[in-house]
Amino acid sequence: MAVISMANQKGGVAKSTTAINVAAGLALEGYRTLLLDADPQANTTSVFIHPDIEVPLDKSLYHVIVNFAPLASVIQATNVDNLFIVPSHIRLSSLDLELAQALDNRSARLRKALESVREQYDYVIIDNPPSLGLITINSFTASDSLVIPVSTAYFALTGLVQLQETIDMVRNTQLNPDLKILGVLCTFVENTNVSRDVQQQLQEYFAKLVFKTAIPKNVRLEEAHSNHAPIFVYAPASTGSRCYRKLVQEIVQR
Repeated sequence: MAVISMANQKGGVAKSTTAINVAAGLALEGYRTLLLDADPQANTTSVFIHPDIEVPLDKSLYHVIVNFAPLASVIQATNVDNLFIVPSHIRLSSLDLELAQALDNRSARLRKALESVREQYDYVIIDNPPSLGLITINSFTASDSLVIPVSTAYFALTGLVQLQETIDMVRNTQLNPDLKILGVLCTFVENTNVSRDVQQQLQEYFAKLVFKTAIPKNVRLEEAHSNHAPIFVYAPASTGSRCYRKLVQEIVQR
């Protein structure tokens, strides 16, 4: 089982979009895939569970991390074959405060929870919040690798140094010494000088870690969310769909 976190503490970089469509793409390729929504905003959850349907607290990731509930007890099937989801809940936003006095290794709770389903899935994709708090540390500790989406817009590189410091901290404190960056993904790519300049800077800084596939700014990707479907279901012939299929192939190869 490969565990991959989507991570960038800067919001608006298509992190949730990437988690949703990479997970769905892997599932459509025949891999049993678990999509874990660790973002209290629950945008990923709302694509597969209509926002009018309130997810009970005891059927969410919160119940697993705070109350040590078995992960299997909160996993739900989706309308995509081979794809399953662990829903988020707004209460995850208070996790740092609620676990402040925890005596166990609070950074490793998610990793321990995932051990119980290791034989059931080929991939676990984790959508993280745009922050570097305890939820993200749990995800990094549980993950084999990270995919870092970066918007190719002005100020896009803001925060990448801090993200690298957090990755190094997780490695150096022995929480997860083998954590690696699987790839850096350029998103919201446009035919502009700013977009090209950011892509060039990412190539210079991350070199071969930058995925060959880039995700363009595409209205169909935004529409897919509001229609509660991954892009492959909502607009399978769209540019966004073709690009995410290519990205899934790159991820599998890596």
